Amino acid sequence: MENLIGKTIDNYKIISVLGKGGMGVVYEAYDTKLERKVAIKVMSSQLFNRSSFIERFKREAKNQAKLIHQNVVTVYGFMEYGDMLGIVMEFVEGESLEKVIYRQKRLHLYDVIYIMKQVLAGIGYAHSKGFIHRDIKPSNIVFNKEGSAKIMDFGISKSLFEKGVTQTGAKVGTVYYMSPEQIKGIDITHRSDVYSLGCTMYEMLVGKPPFYGENDYDIMDAHLKKEPPKISEMIPGTPKIIDDIITKSMNKDPEKRYVHCSEFQSALREVDNYISNISTTAAKKKENNKKRVKTNSTIGFMVFLAVVISLSWFVYNQVDEIIKSEETMDAFKRYSFQSLFESDETSFSRMAKQISGTNRALNGITLSAVGQGIAVGDSGTVLLTENAGELWYDVELDGKYKINDALLLDDGKCFLVGGESSFVYSDDFMKTIQKFPVDADHNLFKVRFIDNNLGFVLGSKGMVMRTTNGGSDWSRISMNTSNILYDVAFVDQNLGYIVGWNGMYLKTTNGGSSWREEEPFTNRYLKSIDFYEDIGIAVGGNLIFRTDDGGETWIQVMNSPADGFQTVKFINDELVLIAGGKGILMVSQDEGETWNAFDTKTLINFSDLELSSDGSVYLTGVNGTILKIM
Repeated sequence: MENLIGKTIDNYKIISVLGKGGMGVVYEAYDTKLERKVAIKVMSSQLFNRSSFIERFKREAKNQAKLIHQNVVTVYGFMEYGDMLGIVMEFVEGESLEKVIYRQKRLHLYDVIYIMKQVLAGIGYAHSKGFIHRDIKPSNIVFNKEGSAKIMDFGISKSLFEKGVTQTGAKVGTVYYMSPEQIKGIDITHRSDVYSLGCTMYEMLVGKPPFYGENDYDIMDAHLKKEPPKISEMIPGTPKIIDDIITKSMNKDPEKRYVHCSEFQSALREVDNYISNISTTAAKKKENNKKRVKTNSTIGFMVFLAVVISLSWFVYNQVDEIIKSEETMDAFKRYSFQSLFESDETSFSRMAKQISGTNRALNGITLSAVGQGIAVGDSGTVLLTENAGELWYDVELDGKYKINDALLLDDGKCFLVGGESSFVYSDDFMKTIQKFPVDADHNLFKVRFIDNNLGFVLGSKGMVMRTTNGGSDWSRISMNTSNILYDVAFVDQNLGYIVGWNGMYLKTTNGGSSWREEEPFTNRYLKSIDFYEDIGIAVGGNLIFRTDDGGETWIQVMNSPADGFQTVKFINDELVLIAGGKGILMVSQDEGETWNAFDTKTLINFSDLELSSDGSVYLTGVNGTILKIM
């Protein structure tokens, strides 16, 4: 197949290869008319002499274009170029469930339920429109940066109302997830998808498919004749209801499986209730005994970041640790915002959503002491305000790269960092801008100043840049790591720390001139860190860590049901806030020793928080969200 990278076909500029398969190549491209990234699936020319493949490929575009649902990858159009055929579809910045399982080994039950509900919603919608997917598997489920699951590759789906090219007798699918009727080559129904969904759920919980052998014959024979090992026997403490769900969804007889995806979803809701009852009972018992307990279970589902790739990231742990452990969660309450700090002297009393004028995801916000502010986000989004957020307006940048963070100083200096090694500087509140050159291809995540002169920029591949003159000049610091670095914070003028991927923990004692890697206190990623004198808080995923000796030792103080902690900030010497997924704002009023979750009346995934000079807190998130807490 011809190499298309760098070519422009119609209004699509081909950027890179996303993946290859038996049907061809999937490219990342840029739609120059609509100014957005897309994915283009190009059919291999080697298949062109096989009319059935061409017909099947065209049917994929037509079928999936009819499916408009938040949990299904959207098809935008059909493309022909020379002797090539291509389908233009939604570009999802994230990673597949297959990669998540490979990295995490197996997922926590809460994560599995969260994922399955979304997948069932998408597949159930397709079934209602008369389509069967026929190839459901972890590699065909992807997550965007908001943590939403999307089903892709309906390339071998078949309309119930269409007599297609794939006739009875043709085995189409992936052997680890194929239903018995697919293996036999007989007519299939939507219940074949239910079987594959059961196989996929099994793999999420256990870490491998229900039937795993050295050759395809053994695997297919197992699908036809054997029952999968019970999860409760493989993972002691797993509730029996999980075994029942797997048994029903993977029944050899299609008529004994769940009739519809909605019935499958109802069974998962029963699991939700079961776990909630266990957690509530255990929490009340601990509360009555007035014991403060630290839990070892990690709950929640999150999408990593950036690309991170964006990284849609998930936090997992063993379900038996929740059910069997004598040390279960403390009572974890959610309050309406109206009750937030009602017994304290703080002035927070209400929350208002500001009109940002965009529906793009916002990744960061920065405010000056004179009411100016900048919010940045995907596709080159830059919003400015000169009146403390009463009015936001757009600023056009040259390029549509993702902007991850921004910093605005009181003198009008602005620094913006993001993907594609983008580093933008302005000394007049974005009236004029210039770009700092950054070598190689980096994703820059954080720009932070320690004082008026000392500042840092962090990013992928161990990137650390430093300024000592207020941002006029920057130099790259040589680092002995290639890990992603997310955030930096200082205890005093000399002592500082950087946190990042895989629990990366770096220390400086000379103001950031050099850094050394310290013994990590977690093997999970750390997204944000902040200090107030010697008290420090570090967060990542659903974990909260605390130090009271200037970063020498850290203690895990909580695992939270909240999803995907993104940022932590000391508001004063006692009050600390953490923003994360599903509209949760974590609050501590005792220097981070204990925490409560407060309901902001939204399920928006928050990305950043900032304290203004008047004492208000601003939160940014997906869909152009800017919330002001006053």
